[in-house]
Amino acid sequence: MNTTFGIGNVLATGFRIWVKNLIPFMLITALIYSPVLIWSISSVQGEMTGDRLSAAVKAIQYGSLLMGLLNILVSAALTYGVVMELQGQRSSIGACITTGLTRFFPALGVAILSALCIAGGMILLIIPGVIIYCMLYIATQCAVLERPGLLGALKRSRELTRGHKGEIFGLLIILVLLNFGLRWVVTSVTLTGSANDFSHYAYVLLVEQMIVGSIGAVMASVAYYFLRAEKEGTSAQELAAVFG
Repeated sequence: MNTTFGIGNVLATGFRIWVKNLIPFMLITALIYSPVLIWSISSVQGEMTGDRLSAAVKAIQYGSLLMGLLNILVSAALTYGVVMELQGQRSSIGACITTGLTRFFPALGVAILSALCIAGGMILLIIPGVIIYCMLYIATQCAVLERPGLLGALKRSRELTRGHKGEIFGLLIILVLLNFGLRWVVTSVTLTGSANDFSHYAYVLLVEQMIVGSIGAVMASVAYYFLRAEKEGTSAQELAAVFG
């Protein structure tokens, strides 16, 4: 397999792995998102009066924010699944979730530090914020697979992404466009003007968010693999040995 880092390589490998593991990866994402899914679904049960519709909209909005936090665990869990798939093994749902849980707090700490760095860059100017985002794109994977400490994970992500921020930015643009495209389809198909249509919208929106969350986690893990393989000659077997 060509191990050169590039947008095409990451997308092709990432989608191949995601499609091949669609059911287990979506189940893992659904299990991790389950508190938000239960809350959001319960908020749209019954007839949608004006007050209930307003409460349901708030539940969906807050739920989306909570999914952002839970997506750290999704990324940590699916990193294990991606690495196993890259070396030709199928990982179990339980093993993925266990790995995600055991590495959740380091990944959370790295995510918080990354968010603060990106926010600081955005406050200064948009462009520095985008550059920092690209620089720290694989910090979670560094935390999960290398466990170098919080600052060490940020440093490793900076080192591995050096010289490839343009490709990472292009990859992120494609993923953002995919998100917008799916959201447009969801909105166009499910919202036709009736208040009760919002319940259908909420159900489909939750599925769309699981799809986007799982794809994003897979792409970051695949990007990490290609960056390690290109710069350090690291194989998938060597990455998998971390979990041995």
